[in-house]
Amino acid sequence: MSKILKCITLTVVMLLIVTACGPNRSKEDIDKALNKDNSKDKPNQLTMWVDGDKQMAFYKKITDQYTKKTGIKVKLVNIGQNDQLENISLDAPAGKGPDIFFLAHDNTGSAYLQGLAAEIKLSKDELKGFNKQALKAMNYDNKQLALPAIVETTALFYNKKLVKNAPQTLEEVEANAAKLTDSKKKQYGMLFDAKNFYFNYPFLFGNDDYIFKKNGSEYDIHQLGLNSKHVVKNAERLQKWYDKGYLPKAATHDVMIGLFKEGKVGQFVTGPWNINEYQETFGKDLGVTTLPTDGGKPMKPFLGVRGWYLSEYSKHKYWAKDLMLYITSKDTLQKYTDEMSEITGRVDVKSSNPNLKVFEKQARHAEPMPNIPEMRQVWEPMGNASIFISNGKNPKQALDEATNDITQNIKILHPSQNDKKGD
Repeated sequence: MSKILKCITLTVVMLLIVTACGPNRSKEDIDKALNKDNSKDKPNQLTMWVDGDKQMAFYKKITDQYTKKTGIKVKLVNIGQNDQLENISLDAPAGKGPDIFFLAHDNTGSAYLQGLAAEIKLSKDELKGFNKQALKAMNYDNKQLALPAIVETTALFYNKKLVKNAPQTLEEVEANAAKLTDSKKKQYGMLFDAKNFYFNYPFLFGNDDYIFKKNGSEYDIHQLGLNSKHVVKNAERLQKWYDKGYLPKAATHDVMIGLFKEGKVGQFVTGPWNINEYQETFGKDLGVTTLPTDGGKPMKPFLGVRGWYLSEYSKHKYWAKDLMLYITSKDTLQKYTDEMSEITGRVDVKSSNPNLKVFEKQARHAEPMPNIPEMRQVWEPMGNASIFISNGKNPKQALDEATNDITQNIKILHPSQNDKKGD
């Protein structure tokens, strides 16, 4: 079948070339015939899917400026980020999809493999200023498929009334936990959502650990490191923190946020999502610092990236890319961080908020979540393992079972590769 498809493709290409190479046809005419969707001819309108009302309001102002500059109108459609991938798979083939759309980077592999995201050819100058880790997160199969707009990671908040100085090592964090924790009074020296793999990742995985082993720039889905000796050892440490009462077994992340705002938590590892509330609550008593060192090496939390993808179905890829570069420019993203209090995907954009600056620094030293479709098989088993560990199950057994579940789920996804690991 592949040979037939190649023959058909070759025939179509040859027909296009023959047509384009008629009398008085220039190379530009030929290129246009072969790349109609990449034409520099200005479209009347581009369509852009945005995520939520706040983005809608912000990008309305930005795209109005783009229209004044280029004469191209931009139609904004409000579709939740988590719904965009499914919606574009239905709308784009029918000619109703966007030219650019907005996703979290862990959908990159899926968007590409479904034929929905197109590769973006970018020059060195066009790539200048972007967070390299964020770009890497949106690269799949050595193809740049998106431009980063927002990055998210975790850092350490602390209440200066309880913890005067920013802890530099995990030993200091643990010492503060021992000193301040009084579970009867619901007071804790440190908190983080240890039953959630997103939050407990930096406490389990060191710099040399991995979820999927990497061979060059590619993940090996058959080589898992979730139950390595080092990860098991760190999981045993996590369990000790539960046994000592440092971490409450029943508290959800929302409950932890409430306890922190009530002044009952000395140190809290979380993201920047509620930073404005914390600043209003604590004022000068709010401290924010990057995660401490563990065994002499900086802890590396997950890096989440959200950004703009070019639709494979866009008929105006040249101008869609131009719009993408405009809305991820230094000037635009500086306005974004100032107005939205979020960290952007550019290292040459600096927040005026000193607390957000900490997250900017941490984002440069964070680990991008794997962007392959198989990563979706990791979250639930590792979440279950984390819960089992909190309830006293042997950490090695819990992680072995999670690894086995993930392996079996991946085999179901790739039945033809089941024997690959043993070959």
